[in-house]
Amino acid sequence: MARIALIGPGAIGGTVCSSLVSAGHDVQVCAHQAFATLTLSKANGELLGSVPVEVVTSPKDVRPADWVLVCVKAHQTPTAQAWLSSAVRTGTKVAVLQNGVEHRDRVSSFLKPDVEIVPVVVQLPAQRTEPGKITIYGGAVLIVADSEAGKEFAGLFPDTFVRIQVTDDFMTRQWEKLCLNASSGSISTLTLNPDAIATVPGLKDLAKNIIRECIAVGRAEGAKLEDGYADTLVEGHMSRTGNRGNSMYYDRLAGRMLEYDARNAVVTRMGRKHGIPTPVSDTLVPLLRALCPKSER
Repeated sequence: MARIALIGPGAIGGTVCSSLVSAGHDVQVCAHQAFATLTLSKANGELLGSVPVEVVTSPKDVRPADWVLVCVKAHQTPTAQAWLSSAVRTGTKVAVLQNGVEHRDRVSSFLKPDVEIVPVVVQLPAQRTEPGKITIYGGAVLIVADSEAGKEFAGLFPDTFVRIQVTDDFMTRQWEKLCLNASSGSISTLTLNPDAIATVPGLKDLAKNIIRECIAVGRAEGAKLEDGYADTLVEGHMSRTGNRGNSMYYDRLAGRMLEYDARNAVVTRMGRKHGIPTPVSDTLVPLLRALCPKSER
């Protein structure tokens, strides 16, 4: 049994927390609002499970942990600093379950150099409907690198709802997920239409061009992405109707800050670093920024 501090019990964090509690771990949930149970349900209302949880609302109440899981959205990472300061001790490992490809960079300034950071790619269609209540729309997969720490992280989830994939090419898996997030996420958010790519003429081509920029930049970073990946992703995954909005889509509906930096601006930043033009992403980023609350742009 591991002692775990989980920061951010949203759709991702709450689902992961439920599995960890079910596996018998000692989990403290770090949140701004207290709740007594975590309840997971399917879209049709079928109950997947409900577990009691220990929620702390102040960093001073967090116990030192074996593992700290950072599950806040990428732009909310600075809010995890106080929790990390309380929970991290000698030997603590920090897993970062977020979108994008900059997991280590986001948390490293809050940690001592000897703290091991484990980036995690998350594949989990879910929505938090209220504190402690999450609706699941599909399976939950967490992807980690084939390292000692990655395997140790995988071992936290024996026989649970969450499946773990250990890969020897984590860089590529990160960029594959970014290709999806950068294209589908931005287009559905800008159009307020989760089916826009499948139904609006011209948007398949736009999605493919976004992905092609991700491919070019990702390759420069070391990802192994095939030339035809844009066509495969758009024609095979984004051409279906009946899609749900992604988290950035729902954040726009709620008037919240958007995760555009980790999903789209990262392509422009890394493109400039490698001298790779990213004209489509350069256009998308200010449009997405303009949709954010004025105080947070």
